[in-house]
Amino acid sequence: MSSIKTVVLAGLGWSAAWVFLPAPPVSAAIERLEVTYDYVGGLAAERAAAPYKEPDRELPKRLAELNYDEIRDIRFRPDQALWRNEALPFQLHLFHRTAAVREEVQIREFSSTHVQTIPFIRDFFDYGKLGNMGSLRSSLGYSGFRLHYPMNRPDTFDEVAVFHGASYFRALGAGQIYGLSSRGLAVDSGVPGVTEEFPVFTDFWIGKPRPGATEITVYALLDSKRIAGAYEFIIKPGHPTVINVRARLYARDNISLPGMAPLTSMFWFGKNSDRPGGDVRPQVHDSDGLLLHTADGAHIWRPLQNPRYILNTDLRAVKPTRFGLIQRERAISAYEDFEARYHERPSCWIEPVGDWGGGQVRLVELPTVNEYGDNVVAYWVPDKKPEVGKPFDLAYRMTWSLAQPGDDNLARVQSTRIGHLPDHGWGQLFWIDFAGAGLGQRNPANLAPQIDLGPGAKLRHQTMIPHPGIDGWRVALQIEGDNPPPPGEKPKPVELRVRLRDGYEPVSETWVYTWLP
Repeated sequence: MSSIKTVVLAGLGWSAAWVFLPAPPVSAAIERLEVTYDYVGGLAAERAAAPYKEPDRELPKRLAELNYDEIRDIRFRPDQALWRNEALPFQLHLFHRTAAVREEVQIREFSSTHVQTIPFIRDFFDYGKLGNMGSLRSSLGYSGFRLHYPMNRPDTFDEVAVFHGASYFRALGAGQIYGLSSRGLAVDSGVPGVTEEFPVFTDFWIGKPRPGATEITVYALLDSKRIAGAYEFIIKPGHPTVINVRARLYARDNISLPGMAPLTSMFWFGKNSDRPGGDVRPQVHDSDGLLLHTADGAHIWRPLQNPRYILNTDLRAVKPTRFGLIQRERAISAYEDFEARYHERPSCWIEPVGDWGGGQVRLVELPTVNEYGDNVVAYWVPDKKPEVGKPFDLAYRMTWSLAQPGDDNLARVQSTRIGHLPDHGWGQLFWIDFAGAGLGQRNPANLAPQIDLGPGAKLRHQTMIPHPGIDGWRVALQIEGDNPPPPGEKPKPVELRVRLRDGYEPVSETWVYTWLP
């Protein structure tokens, strides 16, 4: 016969009843400890100095055999949310370990003086139609968590941030729905012929919020075969939501392509690609462009693509001030999808804190045939990479917003369209629309496009005509490529750049495109 235990977890101020099959009673030990960024950094250094240990992925047989629909039947019970009964401004929900996300994550709650591990509690979950799940040990742990905060209405706790699976996390601001994600770190992402390494957040410490708090602190310990690290996330929900991040990394081994502050998103099709047969929507994407600003005044917009094969684009920068994956198209008519609501999915951009020095933003685009998985990654690759045995520190600010950053004195790229050349020659037709910053009011006699083509392309024809619909201008380019590649060989990517100038003064951001002839 199964036994039923009721346990009160005190000290940091929460209680719950849990039910489990025969097992010894488990207490949530309360430890007197001050949890800080330096404390977690010390643990990361210890991890990196020891041989790598794979996270626990073993599951009870019943859990391991659940299919996708059955996994969806397991839901956290909102009435069991941590801090709910204390009327605090944040609430914590937990994720059950399943075959979808197998890794055990240790989750702890901390105050200014104490810390305790949150044990697995069966009564936190509604198992729906699954019935008896068999023996589930109290040490099973969780696979992640999500934070709630009343952003849109004072009487409703909205999802603010989710940490779930490897080092993935994502956040929301007011009036947004989930779209793109972030990660703690990318390692060898998008390198042809190389298996990507996915670091995992193995441990979290979540600060218990005080009454009236408008932000919450989360610490995390990251681990993988070649690197370990400590992270601090200070999450401030709002319109937009801002997350201040600090990371201290310790390499176990050399890493040729470390991806800092990575963002990952989905782009299936848009204005610059053909619509798949049978799909009635004009566009489907979580993000439609990569934005990069630098301290020397460069403002770059790179439209996203769904390429025929893996496409890597590197944008060199010294002292970047901002980069991110942006959902620039906000009209609901651009998507006509009232369920997916792509027009309400956030943009996210990274602003370095401190001097990041030189490096490059790498954009990785993978082919996709649907909207159900991310196929776009963007991250910072520093010139100075983490060295074995030495700490590598990085700090940045993340903004999750429906708006977009930029210089109001510069016109922006509103859209990019591509098509065949009039004679269907070996080349491409591009329509690039610029608007904003009073562009339509400038003297047309002084306006001209500055066009730069990389090796492998030549300009056949160009025109610039006013666009009355957006009070801007359209640059139309006919680009010819070199001879087609031999059968079986991939064409070499060609970089194209266009910006508008009023005399010698740049008056728009720079459109950058990686063209595959």
